[in-house]
Parts: sequence; C-alpha cells; structure tokens
Amino acid sequence: MNIHYRYLVSFLAIGAIFCSSFSSMAQDGATLFKQNCSACHKLGTRLVGPDLIGITEKRQEEWLIKFIKSSQAMIKAGDADAVAIYEEYGQMVMNDQNLSDDEVKAILAYIKSESPSASTGDVAEETVEVEIVPIEYSEEDIKNGLKLFSGQKAFKAKGPSCLSCHNVTNEKLISGGLLAKDLTNVYARMGDAGLAGIIGNPPFPAMATSYEGKELDSTEVAQLIAFLKHADEVSETQEMQIEKSGSSILLLGGGGGLILLFILIGLHWNRRLRKSVKHDIFKRQIKGSDSII
Repeated sequence: MNIHYRYLVSFLAIGAIFCSSFSSMAQDGATLFKQNCSACHKLGTRLVGPDLIGITEKRQEEWLIKFIKSSQAMIKAGDADAVAIYEEYGQMVMNDQNLSDDEVKAILAYIKSESPSASTGDVAEETVEVEIVPIEYSEEDIKNGLKLFSGQKAFKAKGPSCLSCHNVTNEKLISGGLLAKDLTNVYARMGDAGLAGIIGNPPFPAMATSYEGKELDSTEVAQLIAFLKHADEVSETQEMQIEKSGSSILLLGGGGGLILLFILIGLHWNRRLRKSVKHDIFKRQIKGSDSII
C-alpha cells in the first residue's frame, strides 16, 4: 500500500513540475511573442501576417521552428507550404528571427496555451475575417504626419526622421533614403492596424535600434499613418505629376544648357586670334624694305 502511495505521490509531483514548467515557458513565450511577433501577428485576428491561433495543431514543431527562424531560406529551398504562405500574403517578407530553438518553443507554447484544444473540436478550419473599418484622418493629421516623416517636425523623443531611410513618392517631399523599403503604397498592404503595430513596436533590427528609448507616442503614430494613407491614395497622380515635372526640368535644363554652350562658343570665337603671331613683325619689315628702295 505504501509503495502504491509513493508512486502516486511521485506521479503527481512530476505532473506538477511539468505543468509548472509549461506554464513558465508559456509566460516567457508571451514576452517573446510581444517583442518579436506582435507587430505583424495577433491571436484570433488576421493582421499583417496570418492568425496564429491553433498553428501548433496544424504544423509540426520542427517545421515551425525552421520557418520562424528563416522563412526565406525555406522559400528559396522550395518548401511548398512556405511558398504558398509567401504568395498568399503578397510576397511580404518575414524577417529572420534571431531566436534559439528553446525561445521559439516558448513562443509556440504560449500560442498553444492561448489556442482552443483540437480535441474539443474548437479549432476553426479557417480564420474568420473581421471587417476592418478604415480610420478617417483629418487634414491636420496628414500635414503633421508629412512634417514628422520628412523631419520638418521633430519627434517628441528625438527619434530620427523616416525620410532618412525610406522614400515616399510625393511632390511635397524630396527623394528619401534607400536603406529600407519604399513606403509609397505601404498603407494598401498593411492598413491601419499593421502600420500601427510596426511603427509602435518595430520588429526590424535596424529600426528597433534607431528608436530604442525614443518610442513614438500614439498621436505621432496616428499622424504618420494619416500621411502614409494619403500618400497611397494620391500615389498614381503624384507619379504622373513628378514624371511630367521631371521631363519639363530635363527639357528646360537641357535646352538652356545648349543655348548657354552656344553663347560661350560664340564669345570664345569672337576673341580668337585673327592674324598670325608674326604679322606685325612682317609688316614692319615690309615697311622698312619699301623705305630703302
């Protein structure tokens, strides 16, 4: 009887340790998820990337670890599922995650703890699409967003301007940096929620480093989104205007330069040496010869 009792106690103790370990892993995973995944993923809602509820039931852990750590490596290797996801989400590149296998497992444990159990039949076959109502921004929001993006107006926490790394095709902006993606049509790809997530909690290493300790407040995020939405809406018109403006500048500049070149050539030609260098010497010699004769 005592032996059975000891076995029971040991079994319960092991079970408690396992549950405690899983709970601790899920808690760590929640922190890691917020730091590395929340800008593009939500649980229960499709954001920039897919909804991750129930993902541990749909994919093997080994596959998920590989995909999370380097989705592009799997796509280039021709993994059918990885390629299908890449195409479904408009070839949006998921950044490689500098995480250990244990950290990825902690994230997966957190997702599993937040997902309905497959055994109860609660895991939905497809994510329910929630209609997202676009936010209406004021003209003042757009103007302030333009100033923040270009650096005409400084961020409250003194972070760098967006224009230093990104370009937006707009007649009110000079050409921006080429270090990161062009953001002219980023609103069409990500919408309000996606942009708010990335701007408010940057998942990209370079961007995260640039704004570390210099986070934007909610008003600045909203104003930047307002400008990016406006830039996307007028992008086709802007591109045509800039192309025409560029052609006009090229025509005027080229024509004006050609005229200036002809003027310089004419001035130089008028100042050319019209007679031989020894003309005066010959003239004096001839004159002297005539007087002797």
